[in-house]
Amino acid sequence: MDKNPPKKKKFVLRRNVYLSWEILDSGAFKKLSASGIRVLVRFLQKRLWSKVGKGVRSKIVFENGGLAFTYAEADSMGIKNTAFFEAINRLIGVGFIDVEHQGGAYGKDYSRYAISERWRDYGTENFKKVEKKRSLHSGMDVRSNMRRKIKTPTEKRRGPLRESVVMAGNHEEQGIAFP
Repeated sequence: MDKNPPKKKKFVLRRNVYLSWEILDSGAFKKLSASGIRVLVRFLQKRLWSKVGKGVRSKIVFENGGLAFTYAEADSMGIKNTAFFEAINRLIGVGFIDVEHQGGAYGKDYSRYAISERWRDYGTENFKKVEKKRSLHSGMDVRSNMRRKIKTPTEKRRGPLRESVVMAGNHEEQGIAFP
């Protein structure tokens, strides 16, 4: 009897994934890390599809937009936050996905992505470079808060400050001052 029963997986998807030889042979695919490949496959697995037509002439049509992939889902797949962040940025950078909605600014919102065909032009002059925007408003990140909290030398003093003495501009001797 197993002492540790398997946990119920929240993010299980039971869909097959099709990768064309063009994707596998592309320069964009070769730039992906192992985590990046896992994230790409998961995005492809999330796509909804429908058959158009009947019989031999039927065709599969994919819906490529509105795909959500959260950090919690990545963690359930064994992908840590940093690796997931880098994988998403790389997938956007080489043209496999695009950001439809930038989420995350206030913690309850999440980003939604779309599968892109920009990867076909990766490495050529026709490639349209896209980067993911910052999710936080400028000045609201941790580094900005740290910079604001840095005190000047006079703010660091604990005791009372001495009275300022103004030196007269026409005296060259040190120590002569007029209050």
